[in-house]
Order: sequence, then structure tokens, then C-alpha cells
Amino acid sequence: MLFLFGVFNLSSAVEVTFLYWGDRHSRNLPSYEVIDGAMLEVGGAGALSGMVNAMRGDDSRTLVFVAGGEFGGAPISVLTKGVSQVKLLNSIGIDAMTPGEHEYDYGWRSLQEVMAKANFPVLLANVINNETSEPLFVPDTVFILPGIKIGVIGLIDPDFKSAVIRSGVLGIEGFEPAGYVREFVSRRREDCDILVALTCLDWEMDSLLAAGSKGLDIIIGRSDSIPFDSLRVVNDVIIVRSGADGKWLGRLSVEVDTGDGGIVNHHAAMLHVEPDAVPVDKKVDRLARKLEKKHTKILNHRIGTLQADWNLEYDKSCNLAQWAADVMHEVSPSAGLAVINHGNLMKGLPAGPIMEKDIWEICPYDYPIVVFQISGVELITILRRAVVASGEFITWSGLILRAEDGELVDSRINGVPIDWKEDYAVVATGYFWDNLKYLLRLSKVDRPHFYLPEANQREIFIKAIESKRIISTPPDDRWIVR
Repeated sequence: MLFLFGVFNLSSAVEVTFLYWGDRHSRNLPSYEVIDGAMLEVGGAGALSGMVNAMRGDDSRTLVFVAGGEFGGAPISVLTKGVSQVKLLNSIGIDAMTPGEHEYDYGWRSLQEVMAKANFPVLLANVINNETSEPLFVPDTVFILPGIKIGVIGLIDPDFKSAVIRSGVLGIEGFEPAGYVREFVSRRREDCDILVALTCLDWEMDSLLAAGSKGLDIIIGRSDSIPFDSLRVVNDVIIVRSGADGKWLGRLSVEVDTGDGGIVNHHAAMLHVEPDAVPVDKKVDRLARKLEKKHTKILNHRIGTLQADWNLEYDKSCNLAQWAADVMHEVSPSAGLAVINHGNLMKGLPAGPIMEKDIWEICPYDYPIVVFQISGVELITILRRAVVASGEFITWSGLILRAEDGELVDSRINGVPIDWKEDYAVVATGYFWDNLKYLLRLSKVDRPHFYLPEANQREIFIKAIESKRIISTPPDDRWIVR
């Protein structure tokens, strides 16, 4: 009897494999990276698909998921409004995707139209159309594989609208995911062997979701720019994620006891996507190159020359942000100030030719330009906080600041000391304006502002380079804190 019982349990064990990535941000072609002292190709849609094919093989119990962030980050996504990415995902043959915040870069209506072309379910439970009170996409689905049924729900950070242009997400609302998970578990637990949340949340939010969930088995989350951790277990919920930019493929294998229920064993890994190490999917690679050639040919022309490297630092002053803020200031010289958060810029650039494509990669998003009003007392308060703060740096144009030991020593606007009784006009991006409370701790309510017509950040940068041709931007001492 004991022997028969053991055989019965063994026969009810089913192994399932999940392959996943997120935050690929339209990195469709390979890039180069130094690995063990050698310059090697990494990433690219063809190599990623080749690795998926090699690992999936004929296994009918392998599922391929994308945890958001497929759009944005590269010109091809902007030029096609994400259509290029859906075509590539269709060609790779993924099983499901949940949209991340940058899938909304071109507006939620555009996203729905583009995702209608997908050959896979687009899952998202916690974003609702305010007019219809219905979710924008199918909240969840069930995959029926040989010997096992797997329920999957899609979720996003409810604050996703703060990362995109606000006009494109009017009329929809994100909600906290916990309640949607409880309803999903209640509805699907009886019929499914395991339940999975495919999320575009950060580690902390995924961990809190797991800690407060009963009946959820796995969370496959968004990816990290620097992959330092591929697996956690919280409240018996397995949480996994991969690396970003298409350079990493996550793999989770679980052994499920479909008789007694539950996961009895698991193993997770993060695999580097190297074209030289895997058979590249030539069909997907050809499609990626064809799309890039068709839609980015216009961008591969020289618009200027950079005499010294543009350095980008996210936590301190740098010459790229200084140049960007100054160019924005020139658009409305009557304004006293311009400001930019460093997270608005995506990469630096070495000295040499400046191609239009470079500016698209530095500024991949179509942020409009806005001018808003700030009082002198508000500005002084902001600067006093800034000289002792850490985190994302903010660069000002038109402002000179000196501080010592956490105290303001001198602060001037265009050479004149800041007057706490005066009001000042500030040039910024639409993203900065939308996130004024987060970036400067200022309310937008009743604050005078206007948008500059037919102007976006990337276009004014390109025009500034074309007009000057030779760009020399040594870092200056506008911000000195000792």
C-alpha cells in the first residue's frame, strides 16, 4: 500500500517551465558589452527568440511571458507607436503579455488599437475605462497544458500614469492590485492547479502583494536594469524577474503536485542573451532589421559634431543635463528659468558625430514643453531641500547656486539674487509638470501655466544642434555644494 501511494504521488507531479522578460524597451538589434574583458554582442530580438526556441523545444508545458515595457526607449517604437514590437512578439510566439507604463506613451486608445493585432492574450486587470467601468484588456486567462491548468492575471503599478504624458491617459484609472488578486484567486482557485500574477510592479510592490495574498503561487514581475536578484519567496509565493533591455531571459521551472495541490519544487535562473552562444532565430532577426531599416533610415544622418563626451549622471550635476536645460531655456528666453530632471534623459554620448538617432535615444518620449509659474519663496524652499537631498538630480538653467554645510550661501537668477516676493516663469517638460508634486513638492492646483505650441523636447534639441553644428559643452559651476 505504501508503495502504491508513492507511485500515485509521483504520477501527479507535473513540471512546468516559464520563460520571461520585461522592460526590453524596443532593443530589437544586438548591442555590445564588455564581458570578461572581451567585447561581445548581447541581446537583440533574433537572439532572444533563438534562446526561447532552444529552451522551449517541443515541450508543451513551457509558457513565454512578457512583463511589460516592450514599448519605448528606441526610435522604432515611437515611429510605429508600438506596432513594430507587437509584430516581433507575434513572430517570437509569446503566450501572454501585461502592458507596462510605457505601453501608454502614445495614449490608451492607440494601445488598444495596436494590441488588437496581437496573436496572444494581453492581460491587465487593474486599469479601468472610467466611462464604461470596464477593464481596458482581458483581466486574466487560463492555460490548459497537458496534465495541468494555470491561471494568469495581469497587473500594473496603479501610479503608471505619472510616467507618461498625461493627455494620453485621460479617461482611464489604475487601482491597487491586491483586491483584483483576491477576486482572481477566489474565482480561479477551484479550477486551476497553480495561479500566476504577471506584473509590471517593482520588487517592493510584488513582495507586498505576495505577503497579503492567499492562494497565489507565482509572481513574474518586471525586469531590473541591473539584475541583482532573480528570485524571492514571500509568504510561500515565488517571485521572479529578469534583466532589462533584452539582454536577459528569465527561466523558472516548477514541479506541481496536481493531486494534493501546490508547488513542491522550483528553480530559477537568469540567462544572458548572447548571439554567439545561441542559434539566432533568423526569421525574427530579419524582421527586426527590416523594421529598423524601413522606419529609421531618416534618422541615420549627421546633424552635428560633439567636441567632448556628454556625460549623464543621475545623482549629480553633469554636462548633458546642463546643455539640455539651457536649450529648453532658449525656447522661451523671457522665462527666468528652465529645469530638467535627469531621469528624463536616457543615455550619454561620446564625442564625435551626432546622428539624429542619438537624440531620439537620449529623448525617446514626445514630451511637450510647458511654462509654469513659481514664487521666490517656493524656489528658495526647494533649493534648501535640494542641497541636502539625495536621489534623482535636477538641473536648472538661469540659476547659480552656492551652498556650504547644507546651507544656502548664494542663489541668483540671471545674476540677480532670488527675491522671495517675486514670481518666476520656468520652462519644463510636460512630464516634469505632470509630476510637479513628486519632483518639487509643489501643487499644480491653480498654478498658472501654458504649453508652447507645436514643440516637444526632442525636436528642440535636434534643431539646436542643427543650428550650431559644433557642440561644445564643458561642465560649468552653476551648482556648487560643499
